[in-house]
Amino acid sequence: METTEALLTELEPGSYPDLSTDVWLRADRDARYLMRIYATALGRRSRPVLTHLSAARVWGLPILGPWPRTVHLQGGRRDLAEAPGITWHREYLSDADITEVGGLLATTRLRTMVDLARSQPFRSAVISLDAGLQPRFVLPPGTLAPAVSRDRLLERVLGLGAERGAARARLAARFADPRSGSRGQSLSRASMYLARVPLPELRAACPHPDGEDQIDFRWDARFHVKRRTLLGEFDCEVSRPGDRSREARLQASGRTLARWRWADALHPGRLREVLQAAGLRPES
Repeated sequence: METTEALLTELEPGSYPDLSTDVWLRADRDARYLMRIYATALGRRSRPVLTHLSAARVWGLPILGPWPRTVHLQGGRRDLAEAPGITWHREYLSDADITEVGGLLATTRLRTMVDLARSQPFRSAVISLDAGLQPRFVLPPGTLAPAVSRDRLLERVLGLGAERGAARARLAARFADPRSGSRGQSLSRASMYLARVPLPELRAACPHPDGEDQIDFRWDARFHVKRRTLLGEFDCEVSRPGDRSREARLQASGRTLARWRWADALHPGRLREVLQAAGLRPES
């Protein structure tokens, strides 16, 4: 975790006394973008409101792909639209849409999710919305934040009417599911939708005599060419307790197990091939 001093810095090493080149070089992309956000926000005369991808970063909402190089802010004069390092947004914001996160003003988590649903590609939006809908949402410092329900998200998105990005926002919001347990699970499920394969049950339990095994995905036997229950797990490189005995239980009579990595989930056609090889029937 970055120190407070590291966060309150300019966006390039050497341009602000609190930031050493070593701190910048050791920081990952997430940390560097957070540094950039703090530097830009704290360097302005009045307190700006972070929006879109910058609000997502301070809220700890994940996206698909790298963070942008610009900081997204609300407002700004027309002649500053091309200000270096800043992307201005001018959609209407009510006072209820603004809050404080990490010492900075930003759009609320709900408003941020709506903005991402309107502006980001489908899979990235789903990743962000799934994370934002988690019943136990923990801010980066470890503070528990109030939950945002799927009903509230849908209400806001449906209220957009014919505004720009409303159709894509409705698609992402209706598809979002708080049961998703990771960015990889969200990406996998969104890629399944794009690949036109039957969507599975999320976070299913497979009972056994001594308890139960949790599985990322489960398809009913009617979707399998041999009428077998198909189980799916994202990222087979991750070790799980009792892997060998667990895998034997999961592949018990009447069940088939499919596994894939991030590179498979990233490409819908590739994920479709993995699932079809395991016996999943594509949608007609």
